[in-house]
Amino acid sequence: MAQTVTITPETQAAATQKAEMPMLETVLLGTLTSQSGPKAILRNGYGGVNTVGIGSHINGGEVTAIRDGEVFISRDGRGIKLTIPGS
Repeated sequence: MAQTVTITPETQAAATQKAEMPMLETVLLGTLTSQSGPKAILRNGYGGVNTVGIGSHINGGEVTAIRDGEVFISRDGRGIKLTIPGS
């Protein structure tokens, strides 16, 4: 049986904020915690979506840390920090 959920106007407004998402760049969509550790959901520059963990390789870099709303990637000796657009 389907469950009905009531969405308040405040929740709807927060969930539909407009934020620019660069089309040809990797973008952080969200972070979560699983039994195997923190995970991040990334959209790549081609529109594909990947779930990654610490140590995962993406776009020539390696995921070094994942925090609530943040992902850190090491690429070519430099650190890159991704945050959720609009946050």
